[in-house]
Amino acid sequence: MSDPSATPFDSAQGRTQGAPYLTDAAGRRFALADQPIVLGRSEKCAVYIADPRASRRHAQIAWDGETSTLSDLGSANGTFLNGRRISAPETLRDGDEITVASAVFTFHDPESTLRAGNVPLLVVDAKTGEIWINRKPISLSPKEQALFDLLYRNAGAPISKQQIAEAVWPEYQAQVYDYQIESLVKRLREKLEPDPANPALIVTAHGRGYKLVTT
Repeated sequence: MSDPSATPFDSAQGRTQGAPYLTDAAGRRFALADQPIVLGRSEKCAVYIADPRASRRHAQIAWDGETSTLSDLGSANGTFLNGRRISAPETLRDGDEITVASAVFTFHDPESTLRAGNVPLLVVDAKTGEIWINRKPISLSPKEQALFDLLYRNAGAPISKQQIAEAVWPEYQAQVYDYQIESLVKRLREKLEPDPANPALIVTAHGRGYKLVTT
């Protein structure tokens, strides 16, 4: 995926020590200050995205001194948070990934607690294969188990949809469709994640697939 042209917003005016910020694929910073910042194709936006798929005023991030909130501004192609299109304002967490057209940003909150503290306690019995989440046993269907095993064997590494299709549906000679994989991931998240809408254990690696976070 090509990196979009974007204008860094790093003015000292209105900045607060410890304020959250965005970084793009090139490592450039876009600081959040007292006023909401707008991401979009208009050169008047604080975060300018040179991609025709981006709306002129595409999305907005507001910081109230404690919480940062991402909102879509009625864009044509949507705003994505951790690979999921948002339909209402969402609270951002340190490490979240925001996608607008071809532009991908990572949200950083220097004042947040470590994200690892939000990851559910996962225990896998090496002998029996039993899975425990926060000290509670979890029962999986065969396809869910196959997906989990694949992610667990490669914990921390992104697994592509093609790899998932080959491992989970070896009996299929025809194509495995994206919606089948996404539906399976959703079902697995519903069994493993305390908050499936904000996954901390099975996270989306944009453009690369999914990965299991164990620490």
